[in-house]
Amino acid sequence: MFEKLIINKVGIYTLITVVIFSLSACSPRSNIQTSSQYTNNYTSLSPQRQQLMKIAHQNLGKPYKWGGNNPQEGFDCSGLMVYSHQQSGITIPRTAAQQRDASQTLSRSQLMPGDMIFFKTGRKTNHVGIYIGNDEFIHASTSRKQVKKDKLSYPYWQRNFVKYGSFL
Repeated sequence: MFEKLIINKVGIYTLITVVIFSLSACSPRSNIQTSSQYTNNYTSLSPQRQQLMKIAHQNLGKPYKWGGNNPQEGFDCSGLMVYSHQQSGITIPRTAAQQRDASQTLSRSQLMPGDMIFFKTGRKTNHVGIYIGNDEFIHASTSRKQVKKDKLSYPYWQRNFVKYGSFL
């Protein structure tokens, strides 16, 4: 009887370990990859676009901070755009509205990784992200309090879309 109890405890511990590892694979952070895993996907792009993709991916998971524009303190949406572009040798305006106005307007068919996507989530254009391809973009999310990826096809983003733009 005592031997069965020990075997059952070992079996339960093994089962618990398997369940924990299985669940950790489903966690929201498990899909965040390093920039080196993304670099190969962008080799056909110009060096500036490749650099923009590298910087944007490196900052996934960084905290959201209103007014933030660096990885040490965190980012707001337009601050992430300013930082990513600066690291790629491009100077752009500070706010989402200024970025929208100063950027070259693009059609959906012209959209490439490294271009920007603008949204109106309030009374005015006040949100921006960087397109990374495959219907996805990276942005500093106020609701998730971090830099994250989202799908352009989500109804919320479709409903609030304003413009595709570029400084490249």
